[in-house]
Amino acid sequence: MRKIVLLLASAVIITVTEAKEKKDPVVMTVADKDIQLSEFIFIAKKDNSVNLIDKKSVEKYVELFKNYKLKVADAEALTYNQAPKFEQELNRYKKQLQESYLQDKTSEDSAMYLIYNRMKVIPSFKHLVLLLPEENIVSKDTVATYNRMLEAYNRIMSGEPVDSVGLQITDYGKSQTGLYETVDCIYPLQMPKVLENRLYSMKPGELSMPIRSIYGFHILKLEELTPNPGKVRIAQILTAYPNKNPTEVEKAETLKKSEEIYKKAISGEDFAELAKQFSSDTTSGKNGGLLNYFGLCQMVKPFEETAFALKDTGDISKPIETRYGYHILKLIDKKPLAPFEELESQLYQDMENSDYNFDLSRGFVEKVKAKHNYKYYPEAYDELLALADDYFPADTGFYNRGIVMKKTLVTIDTLVFPQFEFVEYMSMRPLSAQKYSKDYLNELFAMFGRDIATEVERRSLEKNNPEYSMLVKEYYDGILLFEISNKRVWSRPVEEQEKLEAEWLKELNEKYPVKINWKVLKNLKKYL
Repeated sequence: MRKIVLLLASAVIITVTEAKEKKDPVVMTVADKDIQLSEFIFIAKKDNSVNLIDKKSVEKYVELFKNYKLKVADAEALTYNQAPKFEQELNRYKKQLQESYLQDKTSEDSAMYLIYNRMKVIPSFKHLVLLLPEENIVSKDTVATYNRMLEAYNRIMSGEPVDSVGLQITDYGKSQTGLYETVDCIYPLQMPKVLENRLYSMKPGELSMPIRSIYGFHILKLEELTPNPGKVRIAQILTAYPNKNPTEVEKAETLKKSEEIYKKAISGEDFAELAKQFSSDTTSGKNGGLLNYFGLCQMVKPFEETAFALKDTGDISKPIETRYGYHILKLIDKKPLAPFEELESQLYQDMENSDYNFDLSRGFVEKVKAKHNYKYYPEAYDELLALADDYFPADTGFYNRGIVMKKTLVTIDTLVFPQFEFVEYMSMRPLSAQKYSKDYLNELFAMFGRDIATEVERRSLEKNNPEYSMLVKEYYDGILLFEISNKRVWSRPVEEQEKLEAEWLKELNEKYPVKINWKVLKNLKKYL
């Protein structure tokens, strides 16, 4: 990344030069420092009491603005702006401000809405997976596993039941290299992205071709899409079995106790008090049997089915059996899937911390690439992909061969990135969790493009976003103004502050030269 730092330094110089050439007259000079009209107007518009087309209002504001700049100049003269604390705070603000510019909220919302809409249905499916070796692998290591999975797919498509093929190919659960399961339900962001994308694109009854993930090759058969019923909150009274393997007699005795409690509950006795007195689940019992809200597939099946079957608040179920014993359930509340606005923050965090983070940034990156003439050379990339057939990209063998490859891989603006610079980037950024060599390479190349585009845009923020420079300058001045005002005035007794302020301003006006361009100020209308 040395090139991007060095070349973009010249881009910053160009930005500053162009800014000076723009028609932005000096409105004021304070302590020998010119202040452009654009800054004066930017700050003035933030004060609702200022009317820039009214002469008296402008004159009053000029005095306030001058005093404000004098105080900042005094803080600079006292080197407040060189304190480590000042630099840390300003840099922290710059970083936060840059992030607000280095994103595309519309595309982020679109990516999050895709996941949110998936939350409206809950898939159930058959899942067959043949695992690949845990170590980093190249193409030749996947051939045998893929062929086995393709054979299984063809058998199912020829009419064999998916259950029998799945169980057979995984040796009826005894194999260490495969798994066959029926998944009753799953929620978005709970499985590898490549599998989730395929699953949610399928129709009930459809069988997928073999899909490769970081774990191995998968076949999915979508069984059903159930509308998401939201969440329920119930209170329970558990009558637990005396041990993990109760006899039939013990089960009958447990049911009898639960039925006696049930009769008390439906006869009008207080459910919460009954839970406190009789429930074997003492944790919920002491809270009247209350459990937290839960959705589908978060409880054992009989418990869940009974809870969601209760229709009206206050309804009480007959005793139902689970492996724990017998439960009596009372419906406390039902609520549908929360609106997008309530889930947005958590969705963003979950996506940012997964392989969906590319979806969040894709819209922004595509716009920036278009703006800065990003170009990718597929022939040069294909040579790296071919190298990944023999070496895993994180291995020394790949680095030694790739570091001498000099074909142009990417250009953006006037910057040129040969193949070896991407190879060097990979050696510094081994961030991918992918185990298959080409998946690893593709993911790191996507990161490479995103990082380049983002850095170019970051370095050109001042040129492309005048407001950014203004906000940084405003914050810079604000920190200095606060520090010096606190020292000179605000830290003193309230009754002394007005006099101290007046004395300080008199001192500043005598200490620093001020020149005001009234010619420009009298013709503000033409600049607004």
